[in-house]
Amino acid sequence: MKRVINYSAGPAGIPVEVLEQARDEMLDWNGTGCSVMEVSHRGKEYDALHMETMDLFRELAGLGKDYHVLFTTGGASTQFMMLPMNFLGASKEADYIVTGNWAKAAVKEAKRYGKISLAATTELEGERFVSIPRQGELKLNPAAEYVHYTSNNTVEGTQWHYIPDVKGKSLVCDMSSDIFSRPLDFSKFSMIYAGAQKNLGPSGVTVVAMKEDFLLKAQDDLPTMLSYKVFKEKFSMHNTPPCFSIYILNLTMKWLKKNGGLSTAPKATTPVWQTWIPAPG
Repeated sequence: MKRVINYSAGPAGIPVEVLEQARDEMLDWNGTGCSVMEVSHRGKEYDALHMETMDLFRELAGLGKDYHVLFTTGGASTQFMMLPMNFLGASKEADYIVTGNWAKAAVKEAKRYGKISLAATTELEGERFVSIPRQGELKLNPAAEYVHYTSNNTVEGTQWHYIPDVKGKSLVCDMSSDIFSRPLDFSKFSMIYAGAQKNLGPSGVTVVAMKEDFLLKAQDDLPTMLSYKVFKEKFSMHNTPPCFSIYILNLTMKWLKKNGGLSTAPKATTPVWQTWIPAPG
């Protein structure tokens, strides 16, 4: 067997042990006589897996029960819209820190739902981003409901190596491309979200972890499948969840835990303020 390392955009590698276990359980998962894709999502076997996966995520992230783990669909791009839809409105504001293509995309969606201020942007002429702002460069809006940033910019090749101090505001982070790649104090965030396909498993499920006091601020009168409160109240099972993706997520986090969790991940040695790419020329 020849294993290829994929450096392309989109789905990334999954541990071989995880793939082998999924292969071995494809026709008979957990003694059910069928695949995890075929069992009822209302059945006791899948329910146990679903809840265990939430607990595993909290455990690896070092989060308490005051954080709700949600399994959504639509990738991080849907969160760009879902976050401001839940927390903003005509009279509410938010801060966004723009350091790359995906952060810009998040701002574009957020502007549909409230007033958006740029706490910082590192965009240069020609839509180029080459750096991460220093703490002192952040211009925070006192009226902001939350401050949003993207922890790793895959298109530009830059990564945050510090957690910004947002002066008591709710901090939200899109961690799609580097979540669980290193130790981090996740308790500093009111909300984190990540498409699973980079570090956690296959595409199809997006993991959201949200602190209870932040969730309480979410609006109530929203479309059912775009309401964080509905996802929390229904344990992400108002409708059929992406069961197979959550199953692989479960196996991947068990693999991470078995191999020492995030404490064994390499610590960044790059200067704390920024990863920097010289401008062409």
